[in-house]
Amino acid sequence: MRITVRVAAVQAEPSWLRLSDGVEQVVELIETAATRGARLIAFPEAFLPGYPWWRWIDTNQWNVEYSTRCRENSMTRDGAEMRAITETAAAHGIHVVLGFGERQDRRIYLSQAVIDDSGELLSVRRKAGLNSVERKIFASGTPNLPAVHHTPIGKYGALSGQENQRPLLTRALRADEEQIHVAAWPASPEGDVPGPDSSATVCRMYALEVGAYVLAPTAVVGEAAWGGMPRPRTTGPTGRARIYGADGSEVVTSLDEGAQGILYADLDIGAATADPPCESPRATRKDRTPATARRNARRAATGWQSGPDRWALPMTIRAYPGGTAAC
Repeated sequence: MRITVRVAAVQAEPSWLRLSDGVEQVVELIETAATRGARLIAFPEAFLPGYPWWRWIDTNQWNVEYSTRCRENSMTRDGAEMRAITETAAAHGIHVVLGFGERQDRRIYLSQAVIDDSGELLSVRRKAGLNSVERKIFASGTPNLPAVHHTPIGKYGALSGQENQRPLLTRALRADEEQIHVAAWPASPEGDVPGPDSSATVCRMYALEVGAYVLAPTAVVGEAAWGGMPRPRTTGPTGRARIYGADGSEVVTSLDEGAQGILYADLDIGAATADPPCESPRATRKDRTPATARRNARRAATGWQSGPDRWALPMTIRAYPGGTAAC
């Protein structure tokens, strides 16, 4: 069955290291998107309290101070700040994917929360694969496979940053026939970019590999991100959210780079459910069963776990015959 779903990808500057202001900003953005008819809104990685770009500045005393502020302004998954966000989602009937710094005791995790339109916190996933700078601030999460959430607006999942180019994670989402994918990015100051427009390249490849729409929210990094210290390199405006179709093309014109706002698109979900364009070279004759049988087998194997961390797939997916990172 084909359905049309309006989605929203945030392109905005966070309220750097000010948690209460950041929660108000998130609530306002959710309300704005819902008013425009969006059923799903996606936020950048670590939007609360802002991705720690200041860690690229090699000033130890200053980094200690801001690391402390980062911990103090991160939120818990069950605190008043998260309740305010889930209540807003419920009040406006909108799904929310939010990147945030999650505080637990003295540790901080790079986490991603998925909230449904009734305000239920479906999952909180802690990023496990951290880069060298992230490891100086954040603790590594458990390397579980990500979830695909089966909802009335379609089957959607989410990953953060460089996770979007890890075959083990992307294959897990493809195995459960993901239709909408949130690839959350923290923006791309020159100090962290592995190549020109690398996040856009990753998103296009993801769309082609998985055959899903891709929402790529990103933060805008202004002077406030550096806390008054000089940037490590001279850069122009940063942050450009995009929304891609399953063929890797942009389905809507993006906002100007560095502008703040919300990018909207109406997605034809039925158009993103085609079988993958090619089979894995590892597939055997025994594996080449009808698509319906494969889908039923995968659904039967889906194992939801109870508790605050829920995953839609068991840890082993070797019975799935479809797709590799490059077809």
